[in-house]
Amino acid sequence: MDGVKTVDDLLRKKGVTADEEEQLRDIIEECRLRETQIKEASDAARQNIQTLSDTLAMIIGTFAIVGKSVDALHDEFARLELRMMSEEQFYRD
Repeated sequence: MDGVKTVDDLLRKKGVTADEEEQLRDIIEECRLRETQIKEASDAARQNIQTLSDTLAMIIGTFAIVGKSVDALHDEFARLELRMMSEEQFYRD
C-alpha cells in the first residue's frame, strides 16, 4: 500500500464513509493509539541507535589512542633494553 503511513491515510485510501467510520470507531481509536505508541518507540529506538553509534565511535577512538600509546611504549622499551645491554652482547667486526 504505497503512500499509506497512518490510519487516516488508510481510511482515505479505502474510502471509508462516515457511517463505516462510526461503526469502526473503537478499532480506529485503538489503531491510532498504537500508531502513536509505535512512533514513540521508533523515535526512542532511533535515538538509542544514535547514542550507541556515538559511544562506539568514542570507543574506537580510545582504542586508536591506546594502540598508539602501546606502540610508543614498545619503542621506548626497545631503546631501554639496548641501553641496558652490556658491551659484550654487541657484535663487533
